[in-house]
Amino acid sequence: MLDTRKVKRLGVSVPTIYAERIREILVKRSAIEPSLKPLRTGDKVVFPLKPDILQAEEIVPPDLGCQLVWEEFQERRTTPRSIREALAGLVRDELLEKLPSSYDIVGDIAVVHIPEGLEQLGEQIGEAIIRVNPSVKVVLGEAGPVEGVYRTRRLVHLAGEARTFTAHKEHGCVFHVDLEKVYFNPRLAGERMRIAGLTRSDEVVADMFAGVGPFAVAIAKHAGARVYASEINPEAYDLLVKNIQVNRLTGRVVPLFGDCRTTFSNNQVTADRVVMNYPSDPFSFLDTALKILRGRGVIHLYGFAEDTEEWRSKILERLTELGASCDIMVKRLKPVSPSRSLMVADIEVRSSRPARTS
Repeated sequence: MLDTRKVKRLGVSVPTIYAERIREILVKRSAIEPSLKPLRTGDKVVFPLKPDILQAEEIVPPDLGCQLVWEEFQERRTTPRSIREALAGLVRDELLEKLPSSYDIVGDIAVVHIPEGLEQLGEQIGEAIIRVNPSVKVVLGEAGPVEGVYRTRRLVHLAGEARTFTAHKEHGCVFHVDLEKVYFNPRLAGERMRIAGLTRSDEVVADMFAGVGPFAVAIAKHAGARVYASEINPEAYDLLVKNIQVNRLTGRVVPLFGDCRTTFSNNQVTADRVVMNYPSDPFSFLDTALKILRGRGVIHLYGFAEDTEEWRSKILERLTELGASCDIMVKRLKPVSPSRSLMVADIEVRSSRPARTS
């Protein structure tokens, strides 16, 4: 972290007993320099004056022991509003425009994507994020895409404490998360509440890719529905179980460990609503979702696509192949690249029949 500087400036020295009275006078006349801290010296307080104050002698009452003195005042440590503002003057101007303008915050951990060519500024960017958000204690940099069955990504430590575990609070729910070992997307907080708002208390919900339980916990807590949450990653499953307990939802959310293609059928679970938050491969599990539904119901399918209508057509084609009759509404949630966005399809399945096998 950068130390604040000292600045020599003309100030008003006043006995401590009159300090508040003089401060009010100086504030009314807009004479105090806000970027500098008042100075205490023995039984006196010295207020820094703005450099453009003229005839300073006329500002303060002469009968209160006030004196004009030159002192070195400490600059106030101000909170910058952005990474660019925090690093202005510390990195070359041509690099300022390339600095990241956004990042994710999970609990007290910030996760930021370092643009190509700025890797050498990773530590400075991390320190800047902590200055912008004093509640952030750890900054991690993305070192690869979300990949694999467990949906994890490689992260590098940039600043703050050396850890990847945190507790994230969201709409009255608490989620224990280890970002190095599990998938968690804080930007879907609003989407989770949307699904909870659509769910009735008498529904049974199947969360096919539960992770540490953000959808399952939010739905059970806010809608009162019974949720079966399946997770294949053992690290994420352990945290799912913990989050169910922490949020006092034992019995309301039922954790299932293993591949969702077998966990629901092995436990004879059928549902009214299915959540499929596995955007890297949205179509491969649609047949499983149809089997979980009780002949009819709702599927919330997440995936990456360029165009909403084109993606809707692909979903309809796949579901028709699987023997389902349905209505589909597609919504764009957030961009993930200049051409692609994360989408959600709300699919109302009116009826379904077993797909033909070749």
